[in-house]
Amino acid sequence: MTNAPEFNILPDHFGKGPENIYTFQNFIEKDDLKSINDFVANIKIWDNNSKSVSYADGSSRYSAELWHDRMCSGEIIKSLSPDIYNLIDSYIIKMQHIAEEIFNCKLKKRPPVVVCWRPSDMQLPHADKQLQDGRPNAFPDYDLNSLFYYNEDFEGGELYYPQHVKKIIPKAGLAVLHPGDINYLHGVTPVLSGRRWVTPSFYTVQ
Repeated sequence: MTNAPEFNILPDHFGKGPENIYTFQNFIEKDDLKSINDFVANIKIWDNNSKSVSYADGSSRYSAELWHDRMCSGEIIKSLSPDIYNLIDSYIIKMQHIAEEIFNCKLKKRPPVVVCWRPSDMQLPHADKQLQDGRPNAFPDYDLNSLFYYNEDFEGGELYYPQHVKKIIPKAGLAVLHPGDINYLHGVTPVLSGRRWVTPSFYTVQ
């Protein structure tokens, strides 16, 4: 259990409107998609080392169990294939530069990860840096978030923003960018069949 750290930048810093939700079709090139999909199909090692974090009153700030056997960390990716690590990282850097220009700020990126969404996996609306009651979650410096989609041979798993009545159907090569506060709550509808592969990437304003 722990006390909450301060926000890196305050919620509302980027505004509240749907104009701050960006999509980029064909963000990832077809040859790179093939390389990444060949890689993820053979992942058998997952990062289950993270621990859940709670406030002093026992309320949850982060539930690590949700990601067990689903999250492939940067260290694991690099150990399995340095080339794939560098490839995914190049797209994280590409998005970093785009986000810096759009939001007029300097950003710090994080190492690549890959997440697997299996049948019945879903996520209720949430914010990347903030609990819905306004308190910081375990990642109060997740100021901007991007998502890269690697495949589309699955059903369900749609990204939605309830406050902005917006739904995004994942397509291979698609990238999404949005702020991390509660003005941009987003969830994932249940995956009905297949496996949904994605890289979430979080950026901190410097």
